[in-house]
Amino acid sequence: MVHTLDKLDRRIIRLLQKNGRATGAEIARQLGVLERTVRNRINRMVERGAILPTVVVNHKHFGYQTAVDVFCEVDISKMEEVGKAVAQLPEVNYIAYSTGDQDISIQALLESSDAVYEFVQKLASIPGVRRTKTVLVPRILKNTYEWTPPEADFGEYDGELPLK
Repeated sequence: MVHTLDKLDRRIIRLLQKNGRATGAEIARQLGVLERTVRNRINRMVERGAILPTVVVNHKHFGYQTAVDVFCEVDISKMEEVGKAVAQLPEVNYIAYSTGDQDISIQALLESSDAVYEFVQKLASIPGVRRTKTVLVPRILKNTYEWTPPEADFGEYDGELPLK
């Protein structure tokens, strides 16, 4: 693996994950490096596509208190059609093709247990969906936007001068 980012980049990423609105100056102060270094590194990571500046919506703020994982068994000849149809459902916040016993993996955010029932009925009505397995997610411990590659995936700090 080629290390295109170093451990300072990883530390910047971790701080941005905690507070995406942190300024370059705040991050530089915490890391003991120049503000210009932080700004340049953030810009470089964005340009390379290593990080994506985005907004994460807090679904609970909008009343979507219930998360469910749904695993669908699908007619193989209808995989693409089913995938496209499911991706259009507003409740779906994650969808992926999967392997093993299930063909499509979905996460949906819903307002109530009644909404879960209605959602599963909606899924079952999509042509090509053979069977669904629904799992209630009572608490999410780590979300996808909180993931960071392991430290070993980052090269050594490249020696830009620290403030001190």
